[in-house]
Amino acid sequence: MTTSLSRRATLLAALCIPLPALAAAPTQVTLHKSPQCSCCEDYAAYLRRNGFAVEVQPTHDLATMSREAGVPEEMDGCHLAMIDGYVVEGHVPVEAIRRLLAERPPLRAITLPGMPPGSPGMAGRKREPFTVHAVARDGGTSVYMTI
Repeated sequence: MTTSLSRRATLLAALCIPLPALAAAPTQVTLHKSPQCSCCEDYAAYLRRNGFAVEVQPTHDLATMSREAGVPEEMDGCHLAMIDGYVVEGHVPVEAIRRLLAERPPLRAITLPGMPPGSPGMAGRKREPFTVHAVARDGGTSVYMTI
């Protein structure tokens, strides 16, 4: 009799413990990049290490895709990622992406133009703070955050 009660108590206790498998699924990312770019692969690995599920899609039409996504040419980064309805252009630090996804502002994109040394996925040392820009739905740009 005691054994049967112990088993029931153990089973009930186990049902009350949240299982990691039931936790929220990782945010999906589709990262479009030039086929020969290795720093984009490093950025995809950086996102994976930070809990994102990343699918990499090589393309020769990155500039066209960026224009179609509403990112002005002067805001171009090294690659274009689609994350939960937003465009993330370039080597944007995960802090900016997490803020974007938490706040859900009415933006089209965030971008870290160019390929700054020391940014996620890029070699070298960070020389100055990274300025992440916001691209509004009307195409206007502003500083989103400095990291």
